Amino acid sequence: MAAQWKAVCDTFWSTKFWLPDGHTWADLKSKDSDVYLPQVEDINVSLAVGLLMLVVRYLYESLVIVPFAKFLGVKDGKRYVKPNPVLEKAYSSHKGKASPGDLQILSKKTELSIREVERWFFKRRLKDNQTSMKKFRECSWHFLFYFSAFVYGVYILWERDWFWETKYSYVGWPNQHVDNPLYLFYLAELGFYWSLLFSSLTDVKRKDFWEMTAHHLITINLIYFSWILNFVRIGALIILVHDVSDYWMAAAKMAKYSKHQTICEALFTCFIVIWIVSRMIIYPFRVLNSVVFEITEYVPPFSSHRLFTVLLLGLLVLHTIWTYLILKIALQKFTHGALQKDVRSDTESDADLSDEDSEPEPTKTEMNGTKNLRTRNNNISYKE
Repeated sequence: MAAQWKAVCDTFWSTKFWLPDGHTWADLKSKDSDVYLPQVEDINVSLAVGLLMLVVRYLYESLVIVPFAKFLGVKDGKRYVKPNPVLEKAYSSHKGKASPGDLQILSKKTELSIREVERWFFKRRLKDNQTSMKKFRECSWHFLFYFSAFVYGVYILWERDWFWETKYSYVGWPNQHVDNPLYLFYLAELGFYWSLLFSSLTDVKRKDFWEMTAHHLITINLIYFSWILNFVRIGALIILVHDVSDYWMAAAKMAKYSKHQTICEALFTCFIVIWIVSRMIIYPFRVLNSVVFEITEYVPPFSSHRLFTVLLLGLLVLHTIWTYLILKIALQKFTHGALQKDVRSDTESDADLSDEDSEPEPTKTEMNGTKNLRTRNNNISYKE
């Protein structure tokens, strides 16, 4: 069994795929005590860091954010729905929606009016959605990490030549020293994305759940393999380009959930500008261009370069999709006079964006169905 596992590992880590011709994994081992080259065992602890971050997040949200959110007026409404086995079964089987015919049948079964059945379905749907408090807590954690990571990243990279000229990300490869501040930056970022992947099962569910999961997986793979191959310099630049806009988005959402609409719109405007500049201009035309083309002037061709290119292009596709959605939301300011949906994108469900303290509006189908049923009942009464 051990021999088979070794054969699998040898095949996976084949130098023919991962490294340029003439290079071996021994070239990525430190030969000078003053020069540290990335080692796989040092980045594998990122899994433990990710789990630790979940603990830190829980303590931070519970001890700091919840009191702060309550001070801002964010409510953690307890949503109660009167138990009704018949309606509960129908709610589950119809995925939270009821046709006009279903409303009439359920009304007879439960001896409730059609309007009462509607109200029960509305409240039951609302109960399934996360409260503003939970969404505020999630955004506050994202804001804390992205803002701290960006500030720290700029601080440690500002005076490095490859921060200003991307060609120095490859000059002298693979013998490029990685110091402790850069290692901690990489480790924290990878650990954070592990924690996001772990917490995706309990965090607020949005319609772009699978796109966001794909984003996390792509990011984890890019950080992990760029560390192993010591493309840490360009990797750090890519991370920084992403972090610069994310904390603006989190801050805007926090303002939205705490009902500070003017602040939300101001932060959202800043977010749009920074997002477009970083994700749609700097990322494709400087960073991605460097990875795809500039690297070939300093590093011999290697097969895994195609893997990195595909993953980075995958991120660009996601950026383009989200840019469309973000601009679509921005148009709400001009058509409705205010932002109506989640400030990141229109990927949250309608109920998720409703005011948790007010009763949600019925769906169009339910409204039409109720109107038809009431008209039918009036006609029957008139004939009688």
